[in-house]
Amino acid sequence: MADTYFFETLVRVHRQGEGAPYNGLKPAGADLGPAVPAADKAIATGNVDPVATLLTQTLQSGLHEQFSKVQARKNYNKDDVAAGREYVEAYVEYVHYVERLYEAAKEGAHGHYAESTPAAAPTAACAAH
Repeated sequence: MADTYFFETLVRVHRQGEGAPYNGLKPAGADLGPAVPAADKAIATGNVDPVATLLTQTLQSGLHEQFSKVQARKNYNKDDVAAGREYVEAYVEYVHYVERLYEAAKEGAHGHYAESTPAAAPTAACAAH
């Protein structure tokens, strides 16, 4: 119980310093997705190229997907209000996607993004992430 309280307090202070909410500790063995393990492996091996490849492939895939949605909807019938709305929605999503990627790429990370679900059990490995 003392360990749990210690880790909870540590993560609360860490998250508060970043201006992010505390959403509990993640359980040991939680899926961190591909980015965090790749970043950790790059540090361990001294080779960032696999991370750059992962990021580049993910960016290109997402960019092409968003762009394709806009392209597929741009020649809509001007009398079709629903089609016009679909185009505007795809356009806005595409432009915001590009903007977010640009902003993320030009600036260093300022902290964590909000967690979507709280976890129940503590983990010593990367408890704050």
